[in-house]
Parts: sequence; structure tokens; C-alpha cells
Amino acid sequence: MQLFRNFFFVLILFSSLWGCDTSSNQTKTVLDFIPEGTQKALKISQWETTQTDFLENPFLAQLPNEPFSEIMATHKALFRQLQFEGEILFTLEEKDSSSLFTLIAPQKNLSFASDSLQGFTSEKKTIGEAAIITWNGSQQTYYSSTKDSIYLLSNSEKNLQNILLGVTKKDPLFLKALKVKNTEALVYAEDLRDIAWDSTAVNLAANAAFELQLLPDGLMGNGVILANDSVPHWMHLFKNQVPQKIDAPKVIPAQASSAISLGISNLEILQKSLRTLKKDSLDLHPIFETISEIIQFKMNENNTIALKSLDIELSMENLAKYLSESGDYRGVTQYAFDGEISLFDPFYPILSPTNTIVVFTWDHFIIFSESQEDAEKIVTALENETVLAATTFYENAVTALPQSGSLTQYNLQEKSDGLLPFLLGSRDTTAKGFPLTITQLIYDRDFAHLNFVAKEASGQKVSAGLVNQIASVTLDHELLTPPQFFTNHYTYGKDIVVQDISNQLYLISANGKVLWKKTLDGPILGKINEVDILRNGKKQLAFATTHSLYILDRNGDAVAPFPKKFKDKITQPLSVFDYDNNRKYRFVITQGEKVYMYDRQAKSVDGFTFKKAGSKIVLPPQHIRIGNKDYIVIAEEKGTLNILSRTGKSRVTVNKTFSFSEIPIEKEGFEFVVITKDNSKVTISQNGKVSTQKLNVSNNYWFTILGTTKVTLDDNLMRINGKLTELPIGIYSPPQIFSVNRNTYVAITETEENKVYVFDKSGKLLSNFPVYGMGLIDLGDANKNKKLNMVVAGQNKELILYQSN
Repeated sequence: MQLFRNFFFVLILFSSLWGCDTSSNQTKTVLDFIPEGTQKALKISQWETTQTDFLENPFLAQLPNEPFSEIMATHKALFRQLQFEGEILFTLEEKDSSSLFTLIAPQKNLSFASDSLQGFTSEKKTIGEAAIITWNGSQQTYYSSTKDSIYLLSNSEKNLQNILLGVTKKDPLFLKALKVKNTEALVYAEDLRDIAWDSTAVNLAANAAFELQLLPDGLMGNGVILANDSVPHWMHLFKNQVPQKIDAPKVIPAQASSAISLGISNLEILQKSLRTLKKDSLDLHPIFETISEIIQFKMNENNTIALKSLDIELSMENLAKYLSESGDYRGVTQYAFDGEISLFDPFYPILSPTNTIVVFTWDHFIIFSESQEDAEKIVTALENETVLAATTFYENAVTALPQSGSLTQYNLQEKSDGLLPFLLGSRDTTAKGFPLTITQLIYDRDFAHLNFVAKEASGQKVSAGLVNQIASVTLDHELLTPPQFFTNHYTYGKDIVVQDISNQLYLISANGKVLWKKTLDGPILGKINEVDILRNGKKQLAFATTHSLYILDRNGDAVAPFPKKFKDKITQPLSVFDYDNNRKYRFVITQGEKVYMYDRQAKSVDGFTFKKAGSKIVLPPQHIRIGNKDYIVIAEEKGTLNILSRTGKSRVTVNKTFSFSEIPIEKEGFEFVVITKDNSKVTISQNGKVSTQKLNVSNNYWFTILGTTKVTLDDNLMRINGKLTELPIGIYSPPQIFSVNRNTYVAITETEENKVYVFDKSGKLLSNFPVYGMGLIDLGDANKNKKLNMVVAGQNKELILYQSN
């Protein structure tokens, strides 16, 4: 619908440009009374509504010195008395720091008494055959007159006198743009010739004319910009260039603050145009023969350029002598760039200067970055698809815009600068609530189509719908264990714990700062447990290595009397039991077939009588509560399943043996569930009754339960409470279930492409997942802001923290 409106506006505009007769014998119209120095004009069909729209528009209200809004606010006391039915012209001229306006309307359109204005005294004088009435108020003075049945009202006596003497604006393009026959449209025309768009002497164009739609949640516009071929203008850069498909949003990170896209189709013509505009015998590098789009975006005050290539191999061959391979990041090869070559200088000032350090390719883009840090952030954004094209703001805005263009400018992060404020007579600013504005030019013969859109975010956060990498930490060595969250009892948020291959344990804050490192006597077995053995709300880390049981406080110090040392090898991860959730912990150590239980004083629990199994224990001992009964389950290598009471005595007799898999024993309803190596599901009642179901599944089967949520995985077929989710073909880690802020999530990692998927308990993939990550993850609310955070291993020594907004 919006594209049709644009086409219709341009059609009737050019019908007026080329099809109107302006001979002197015609009846005078409002266009014959426009002040000579007019720079901007509005053709208004609904005067009262337009005033309200300008003064209340949420975008215009944030544009500094937007001229029409300022004039309407300054002269509100007068304008509220004026009533018109039908079209009027509202013209503006900025002169000597003053804003001069003139209202021009057919006398027949007045629906107020023009010879009486409340709060003003009047006096009359004559200029030729016309009379000028001076209206004196307490703060403002105005001047009005009528000539040839046209009513005139201005705050400039000189302008009004000149109009009456016939000294008016004669610019045919400006005047004819206002002849658009559309009684509903708010038409905005402006003279751009005396307004600098950049730091050079070359202006963007001569004139602009567009239909302006003021909406409750922002604004939109469509029209044209025009230039005289005899005078250089920047819009001539795109003359004889075929508008190109715009792919910039696919490569612009959502964290960027601004971006611009240039479409090119003919290198030779582009080079000639640049030489004419810059009056310089410059040469463009041959690489641009294979380029259809030049994109520049700003992120962290640094500039990045992305070239969309028609033939990526040929483009890279053209660059080969300037590149030397410098490494890779997450599997993306990176190149150092020879700074002696200036590929992009000819495009200044449309493109800002860029000092390229790192070059890499992604899909059909060649990306030139000013720093290694920026390059890594861009790779992360591309991998995780946290790019402009993936945002809800872009999806909402792009429906109003064509998909091909000559020049497209994007402002993100609530910034409003460049073309849009320029066209609206304002300056660069911040527009709160407007995460994205887009301005687009599409060259067409001797003019360019103009489109722009600024839509409010409807109360959403500007980053809504994205998964952002908020921290990346490089450890001293490669990660050994999956990173985990650990509660910070000061902030009630989460810190991160992880061990590297040198057996160093790290505590890292939620902003990525390493708080401490501690060398342990070996690798941690299994997961780290979070405990409060002092029962004062302060959390500790509890875990086992092959010869020690550690309890560390949040400063990395051992909590006496720990660590407890063991001569014989510990063979299973530490089990921690808190039977009644009263923090009277039991710490269970497994050594082969032997089991040892300790209290928080590191003393042996004498009341626990189970000391030794009949064979090697193959899973960490587990505490399972069914109803009001506690069970301790211990699985043996020879197939025996011991189901014990708190004291270690047999509580359930199981007369069958099982071939235990790596899947932990689960509680389903009021029964125990064992998944065997031969993919049988064994259900054991509290009376010891055994039922076996042969599962028709692959060897990559997994089964896990948390509360009322059950998840199974069979190759790429995942079921959450029975609801099937078909994952892309791949090799997956075991699914994990998390409860965060009273919400349940299921996470799984594809281990070949290193993609992490997170689903809600209904099986719906969370927005903007998957993201990059390796292995098992942890989920939590790290900053206590009700936002979901994920910590996961990256490549080699890297740890990554994400936030879903």
C-alpha cells in the first residue's frame, strides 16, 4: 500500500512538473504569492489537524529546531484563532537568525473574521492598491493583506510588502512541486541549494518535494529530490547507475549506531561521476568491478565497510596482494590489510574515513574492520544473526520501502542524524523510542525517488527480540569444563565459574571481569554444586577432583575444614544431598565400589551404613524424593540397582539387573526410570515391580526430566512433554532443562556447527536462536533484570555470555 502511495505521488508530481501552464493570463493562485526567499513550504489541507500533528508528533518533538513545529509552538496563540477550509500554503524562510513565515490561502477558504484577531490591536496602511493591516500583540506583531482574492498573513512586513509588489519566488521546480493535485496529502517542498549536506561545497540536490505522513507513532514520507544537470550535486553520483538490491541489513550488526548503503552497477560511470563531483582525477580500484553494494556502518565509534561481491573469489583475487593471513576467529579466516592502499577515500564524504586493519569474508561480503575487537564482534553478530535484518524494528519498517536502492541510510540505537533531519530542517539528535530510522534514495532518470520512515517502538526496548553477546572472556588456557553460573549473594545475580586445562578455576563477573583464579590439584569431576554450608545466605562452591573434596567461598578461599584429601582415586562426581532443604548437606564421595558420606564439618556420617557396593559404581549416587519418601539410588557395573533409605539400608528390592547407560536415573511420576544401553526404558515402582519397554530409537537417544517437564532426544527428533520438535540434521549434545524466573527452558547444542538452540517448554524456539556456542551451557538471570542470560564455551580459550532481551 505504501509503495502504491509513493508511485501515485510521484506520478501526479511529475504530471504537474511537465504538464502545467503558468502563463500570466491565468487567474492568480496561492503559488503566485510565495515570498522570494522561501526555503520550505507546506501545502496543508487540514489546518487545525496539521497543527496538532506537528506539535504532538513523537518524532518531530525530539528534532532540535525543526522549523514548522517551532513556528507553530511560538505563534500558537495566533494560529489557534485561524480557521481554514481547504488548502493553504505555509512558507518558511530562515534569515538573520529569524524564522519568517507566511500563510497564503484563497479568501474563500477562510472561516474566521480576518479583520478581527483577539488579543491584538490593528492599524492599516496602503501599499499600492493593497492594504496591510498590522496586528500588535503583547509579544508578537503580524501583518496581513488580501490581493486578488488571496489572503496573506506573515510575521515579516518586508516579505508581505514584496509580495504585494510582485517580488515572489520564481523557481519553477519549487513552484510546480506544490501543484500536486492531492487534497488529502500534506506536501512538503524545500529548496536545498543553499543548505550544506556535508563538509564539501557540493550540495545533495536542488529541491525536494514529498508527501509527509505524520503518524501517532512516528512519520513516513515519499516523494522526489531534483537536481539541475548544469550544477554538480551529490545525487548525480547515482546517475546511470541501476538501483541495486539492498542486502545491507543482513550484515549490519544490530549494535551498530548508523549505516549507509550505496548501490553501484557501472564502475566506469561511477568513476567519471566522482571525478566531476570532487574535481579530482581519482581512480577507483578494479575490485569495484565485482561489487554491487558498498556498505559502511559505525560501531563503537569505529567504521567498518562491507562490500557485497558478485564474485567473491574474483574480488579476493583483486585484493590478494594487499592481504596476509593473520589467523582465524571462530573458524573465520582473517587477513591483515596493507594500509598503504586507500580503497575508499574517493567516496569521502559520503563514506567516512576508514583505517582498515582486519579483512575477512562472510557469505558474499568482504568486510574491512578498523580493529581486531570489532572484527570479532562482527563475526559474532553474523554467526548469531544479531543483525539489523533480524530485528522487529526493521521488519516493521521495511514493508514501507522498496527492496532496491541507490543510497540508503540507517540510524539505529535511537540516533537521528544524516539525511532525515537534514530534509526536515533539523540537526543530528537522539530520538528516544525510535530504534531505527531509514532514508532511501532511488535514482530514476533525472530525479531520485525519496522514501523515509521513523516508527516508534511501541513501548518495547530498543534491543527487543535480540540475543546479544554482552561479554567474552579469554582464559589463560583452553576450557576444560562447561562454564556454570554461581549465585552472587551480594547482588543476587550470577557470576560464572569455569576450569581450564591447566586446572585453574576462575570466578568471573557478569560483565566479564575475572575476579580470581585458583589452581586445583586436578580436573573437576562433573558439575560444580552451589551450597550454603554456613547457613547464612552466603554461597560456596562444592566439587570433587580425583583426590580432593573442595568447598570454596566466593573469594576462592577454602572453607575449613575443607579441602578434604583422599589417597585413593575418586571415580564419580561429587553428590550433594539436602534432604529437607534445610542446608544440612551430605557430601557423597565415590571411590570405585566404595561410598563415603560426609557432613558440613567433613566428618563421616556414621548413620549411613552403605559402605560398599558389590561392584564398581557407574553413576554418581542420587537422592530422589517421591512423595514424602527419600531414596538414594546407586547403580553398579554388574547391573544391580541399589535403592536405599537415608541411612543406607535397602528401601526397595529390585530383583533384576540392568545394563546402565550414561543417562542418570530419573523420577517419572511416582516411579524410577532407567534407560539401558540397549535402549530399553525400565520403570521401577516403589514396591520393586519392574516393567520394561523396548524403545525404537537410535543410539543417540537421551532422556531427562525436571519437575513436570520431560525431554527426549532421538538423533534430531526432540520431544518436550511429547510435543515433537524436528531439529536440523546434526550431532547434538544431551538436552538440558532449566528453570529461570519461573520459566522453563530446554537447551541443546549442535556440536558440528556449534549452534545453541533454546526452546520454551511448549517447544517454541526463542527469538534469534540459535547462537554460536560449543558444548553444554548454563542459563540464569545474571544481572537480576528479568532477562535470560546464557553462558557457553566459545572457540579455544573463549567463554561467552549472552543476554536475550
